[in-house]
Amino acid sequence: MYTDILIPTDGSDNVEPAIQYGLELARRYDATVHALHVVDSSPIERKLELTALETDLETLPDTWYEAGDAATKQIETRAAEHGLDAVTEVRRGIPAREIRSYITDNEIDLVCMGTRGHTGLDRVLLGSVTTRLVRTVDIPVLSVKAKQALSEPGMRGGFETILVPTDGSKPAREAVTHALDLARTYDATLHALYVVDRGAYASRPGWTWDELQQVLEQNGETVLEDVQSRATADGVSVAAEITHGVPHQAIGDYCDQHGIDLVVMGTHGRSSLSRRIIGSVTERVLRNSDEPVLTIRGV
Repeated sequence: MYTDILIPTDGSDNVEPAIQYGLELARRYDATVHALHVVDSSPIERKLELTALETDLETLPDTWYEAGDAATKQIETRAAEHGLDAVTEVRRGIPAREIRSYITDNEIDLVCMGTRGHTGLDRVLLGSVTTRLVRTVDIPVLSVKAKQALSEPGMRGGFETILVPTDGSKPAREAVTHALDLARTYDATLHALYVVDRGAYASRPGWTWDELQQVLEQNGETVLEDVQSRATADGVSVAAEITHGVPHQAIGDYCDQHGIDLVVMGTHGRSSLSRRIIGSVTERVLRNSDEPVLTIRGV
């Protein structure tokens, strides 16, 4: 499923867990590793826009490029130690834009990104490179927080329990496809979860809660039966459950209760103000989850 895996790196410790997961996935899928560093020129470009000064961006300090080259070469060396092919590149520009461009230029089919946990206003406003990519690229993005690390020797870790929350939508069905392939590759147990959203009652005037709950539960049963059928056909062990509550909280609780190693979720593309305000279930899970989250964007 994955043949070219991109690991963007800024050379910091925060990206280390993403490197480990990226190398492990590349090993399992015999994929080519792509290591990319973007020399971030956005602060300078914004300053030039404000001051209307003319400056040659080629005069950015050589040490910035040297640091990027060192960071990507380190990933190349580690990939070679595990028999993996690797490609390295250093670019200059705005990170999210350059990463998207690299994805297109090199036909990347999975990105492994390091991300920091956020608090306060940062948890409401989507501003990081990772969350920008989650919302805008049409390939899966694995988001790994700084504290989520594998023990690298031999890289024989991986995933034993994979959760795919699903509502039956097109992005969710695509997420199930990826989750099934990962579960088969890792010989992991797939957990399929449908959350009866209590908040849905407010958007259905004229319904009683009992009526709406019954409809939602019936839909959940249909959706989960489809996942179970696909898992059985693929020889994947599966557990399915319907629960009630606020979706992102119910997903977090399920992860804690069942020791989930990876969450795979579909996400919808957004525009205008809704691309700045975190509102979707997927993005709430992304910023709160203690587990790596693989997002599959619906297009």
